[in-house]
Amino acid sequence: MQDKVLKDTLMSSQNGDTLAREELIRSHKEFITRVSSKICNRFLTWDNDDELSIALLAFNEAIDTFDSNGGASFYSFVQMVIRRRLVDYFRKEGKHQHLSLSPLNPEDEELSRYDLDASQDQFQENVNQNVFAGVVENYVRVLCTYKVTLDDLVKVSPKHKDSKQTLIRAALALSDNSHLMEQLKTHKLLPIKELELLTGLKRKVLEKGRKYLIALALIQSEPEFYPLKTFMQIPEEMGE
Repeated sequence: MQDKVLKDTLMSSQNGDTLAREELIRSHKEFITRVSSKICNRFLTWDNDDELSIALLAFNEAIDTFDSNGGASFYSFVQMVIRRRLVDYFRKEGKHQHLSLSPLNPEDEELSRYDLDASQDQFQENVNQNVFAGVVENYVRVLCTYKVTLDDLVKVSPKHKDSKQTLIRAALALSDNSHLMEQLKTHKLLPIKELELLTGLKRKVLEKGRKYLIALALIQSEPEFYPLKTFMQIPEEMGE
């Protein structure tokens, strides 16, 4: 969000404009996810992780308490507030071992001391998480070329188990078909007609699940994205 637009939207939100506040939150959901995932050292999703609910409340709190005349960046301030609230949450839940050892704000001594109390046994895990974060960042960039965002995936992910398994089967079938995958990667479009014939699924089902299918098929077909299979819950194979 451009500086002037951000400043105006913040001011409107602080003055009680609920629509401005909702737009500010909506346009920053990916930012909230990215910051929270980095703090928690794992990729978070809105349907499954309470940490994002805490982070969303923190973002809302940051809107109310940010001083645009204080000289600080809004985004730096938001990160600090989110981190404080997640630290409070993990302290309360006894889950501090999941926090990143690297504070987002090096000047925040209280948070730094808390992080340094974490076991050094977490070091290798953090290294692995940094690698995973790099995979996620690259995956997000690739998804953008298909006009798919992480926020889209949160919205379109099937809520019912049967629907989810149906789309996973379709994605596995797609990823196993080199010809269809070539079409997908070349044209950046899901080959609906061919996939309909391949899977026997109705066109309406495939079109509704288009973004989800693309996201899963890319993970399944690209070795560099294999680490993402766990959080997307993609099995190696599925029975009939």
